[in-house]
Amino acid sequence: MKNATLLFSVLVSALLTSCAGVSPTRIIGDTVGAAGGALIGNKLSNGNPLITAASAGGGVLLSESLQAGSNASRNRQRTGPQLDDRGHVRLLEVPLPERQENGVILAPSTATIRIQE
Repeated sequence: MKNATLLFSVLVSALLTSCAGVSPTRIIGDTVGAAGGALIGNKLSNGNPLITAASAGGGVLLSESLQAGSNASRNRQRTGPQLDDRGHVRLLEVPLPERQENGVILAPSTATIRIQE
């Protein structure tokens, strides 16, 4: 019976981590979360397979929520403050002459370049 429970836990871990996408850290994190949750659930429930499977799902959800929080903080650091940037931005207009690209003649125009100081 212990082998069947262990095999069931491994199968549930593999099924739950298959939706992790292609990021290696996400796959590893979900696998560890599912295996840890299944192990804790199995020990606390004395081998009940339903509680083991539910604990494996809880481990994956915990892993996903921690990764989402980590990604949100990383994105916030990358973009930085947005409200204070308006005073430090200059727009420079550059006239573009008539030119030929790939056999097509482009009319003269003006390009705007944003310069952030």
